[in-house]
Amino acid sequence: MSNQPNQMQTTNNPSRRQALNACEACRKRKTKCDERKPACARCTRLGLECMYIETVAAKKNLSIEELTGTLKRMDEKLDVLTAFAQQNDGHHQAPTTGLASSPGNVQFAAFSPLNLGGTGLVQHASTLFLDTGRVLEELSLSQRHSTAPQHLLTWPCSTLSMSEPDLQYPMELEIKRPRLSRSTTPPRCFEAGTPAGDDSWLSRLSLSQASLLTQSYFQHFHPSCLILNESLFYSLVLSNAVQTNFAPNYNSCTVLLVCSLGSIVAHYSGHEEWSSGNEQDIGLGFFNLANDMFRDLEGGNWESVQCLLLMGLFYSAKLRVYDAWQANHKACCTVSILVPLQRALEAQHCQLFWIAYLQESQILAEFDFPASGLGKLASSMPLPVIPGAGTDPRHAQYQFFFLALISMRKLLNRILFHLYSRDHTENATNGEPTHIDKPATFMSVSSSVIFELDRQLEEWRTCLPQGLEFLSYSEAQLAEDPQLDQTHRSTDERLCGHLQARYFAAKSIIHRPYIYKTLHHDTTASISDADAAGARTAAGSALMSVVASGILQEPLVLLLHPINSCRSLFACELQLTFVLRSDSCQFVLPSNWEIAGETRKSISGLVAEMSPTAFRDGEILNLLAS
Repeated sequence: MSNQPNQMQTTNNPSRRQALNACEACRKRKTKCDERKPACARCTRLGLECMYIETVAAKKNLSIEELTGTLKRMDEKLDVLTAFAQQNDGHHQAPTTGLASSPGNVQFAAFSPLNLGGTGLVQHASTLFLDTGRVLEELSLSQRHSTAPQHLLTWPCSTLSMSEPDLQYPMELEIKRPRLSRSTTPPRCFEAGTPAGDDSWLSRLSLSQASLLTQSYFQHFHPSCLILNESLFYSLVLSNAVQTNFAPNYNSCTVLLVCSLGSIVAHYSGHEEWSSGNEQDIGLGFFNLANDMFRDLEGGNWESVQCLLLMGLFYSAKLRVYDAWQANHKACCTVSILVPLQRALEAQHCQLFWIAYLQESQILAEFDFPASGLGKLASSMPLPVIPGAGTDPRHAQYQFFFLALISMRKLLNRILFHLYSRDHTENATNGEPTHIDKPATFMSVSSSVIFELDRQLEEWRTCLPQGLEFLSYSEAQLAEDPQLDQTHRSTDERLCGHLQARYFAAKSIIHRPYIYKTLHHDTTASISDADAAGARTAAGSALMSVVASGILQEPLVLLLHPINSCRSLFACELQLTFVLRSDSCQFVLPSNWEIAGETRKSISGLVAEMSPTAFRDGEILNLLAS
């Protein structure tokens, strides 16, 4: 049995990626291709249709413009699945060769050119850069889907019986949390000589202290979430806030929010003087001063969007999901108002649009809060290419990472739409929603659809530039023994690790139907090699997503989306629990599967204090185990 049920050709050697320059027909048959164009010798001799799919060479150092072109071509390829799904509407059996082997049947939508303007400084809002004619629901965020881990509890193999309202426990627990303290108590380094309730401690913030906190923010949070322009922040925003002694304005509010996030990083980097008592209160004094200031400043402008996104980032680090959703939802709504009013969108405005969209998407992937609808504008939004980013290798790397996240989000939305959308599973007779995890719907997903989605995921991975590239999934990776040590990762390791975690999580979701089918197969019939390999891929990828997230190497609060890492761990543990209870499915267990339980133990103390949802997840696991 192979590691991949779709028999996709992958390699664990990045240096061999040049082999992907073979035509699609030769690549599928693992036959040597002379790469002659427009048709290779073998296809010409056999009368086959010859098509080349452009990929990125492993060692090619792309510019920002070249990467946007690559992502544009990837976006075009994603339209293949729309046509494929339409051809197979009604769950008809698709050809076993999959869509990739018959590209001639697909009509690609017209693609508008990249328009960065003459100077590269302005993006015109009317430019339909990403509008490739796909259905609107795929572009906007899927609001009704069932990939959140608690929905696995509805599988027949689960020993817990939970109704649909019961499955809403994550949202219910989050909205019932006590409000975050409004205290403006200073960090420990300012406590001496500061009377209780006195906010004058801020005037004693030295330049060296401000430098430590702001640099901590830009070294840790900024690379993965480009809310601010770093050079503009230091040349204008910070200097104005200090010169005015933090007078109430957007510059002062922004600096205070940056310092609140920088305090978290500084504390876990050994500067414990930036806490004010316990871990939950780190940065709270700066944050509440900014929050009080923002109430009088908030308006329909891009400065408010920046502040709201920074607030959402702080709440996320504190695992305050409902508060993070509120801040990001406000930001998204403000952006959806501002975009149509702009005659010309600056590159930074495009950046803020996509950040708001991605931040909201991460929350709604796990919690059924209302969506802002910002995703409906995605088809007309240019990719965020900051002028001059390609001249600085460090900033270029951040930009590459951000563009890769956008492309992954689009692919994840497509996975949700075609495999897990509840809107596709309504009862035709009474219009009532049928639960996606019931056998009639979940197991009827065409293997060709799964194959095509997995192929697109691998294409996304091969398009990553040098520095962010990583190996494709293989069971050999699971044999490595990660250490449960709390050590800070470098920026490059953190960015690459986050992309890996997203890749493995997507692969696990794509192959989840196989693990369902394996767990619920007829005991009188044998499991096919393809189903067995798919189940192993689903379980192994889920575990690798946990390992790659950094939850084993860094404090939970320093991860990009800590609550999502907790929930990915829960999804992995649930699947492993189901497998362990089935004697016939033990072959699905990945190597080192015990890592999941060890990870749960390592974060249990912090989770008990900061996340009622993750704490309840742990209780559910204990109930299943007993």
